[in-house]
Amino acid sequence: MKLSSEVKELITFVSVILLVILVFSYYFFGITGMKVVLGIAIMPLPFYIILSAFNFKEGEKTVFSILMGVTLFPSLAYLIGLVISFKLAIAAAFIVFMAAAAVAWKFRKQK
Repeated sequence: MKLSSEVKELITFVSVILLVILVFSYYFFGITGMKVVLGIAIMPLPFYIILSAFNFKEGEKTVFSILMGVTLFPSLAYLIGLVISFKLAIAAAFIVFMAAAAVAWKFRKQK
């Protein structure tokens, strides 16, 4: 997969900003604050990949993936957490959504 220079620059910029935010959250709130910021940053990722399979603009994909990450991810983690431990439920929910994203990505490639 070839990435344009604009995309590479955007990935670098976002990575540096996330690293700075993680350092500040660790400084002020310790490891717990860093985990929270990292979780907030990673939760929308599977939904962004899923929405990439459809014809959405970048802004729409970003907003919808954040909203879906805030609503669907905790809901599934809670439901799974009723059966197993909550930490495992979070990991299981992430794995389920990443598997759905992989299926959506494969579907996108077949178009």
